[in-house]
Amino acid sequence: MSETANLTIKLPMELKERIKSIAEGNSVSMSAEITARLERSLNEDLAPSPKEHDAADIDNQHTQEITEQPFTNSEVKKLRALLTGTTRKKNKKK
Repeated sequence: MSETANLTIKLPMELKERIKSIAEGNSVSMSAEITARLERSLNEDLAPSPKEHDAADIDNQHTQEITEQPFTNSEVKKLRALLTGTTRKKNKKK
């Protein structure tokens, strides 16, 4: 059996009851539930963040994606007109 240490902590009663309920649902002691959650939390701190990991997988050139704002309604109308060839040339003669 591995070494264990006793630790006394102060918790809000609501948190204690939540832990107790979760532990009962998992059929483990409160101590086992708390230990498992602490280990998981500490292991997550050591792992690379999802953003760093995903960025490396998606783009190995380390370039940042440029996001642009969507077209406005007037820009969409102008594009449609250009694509359908229905643009009107405004010629003003003096």
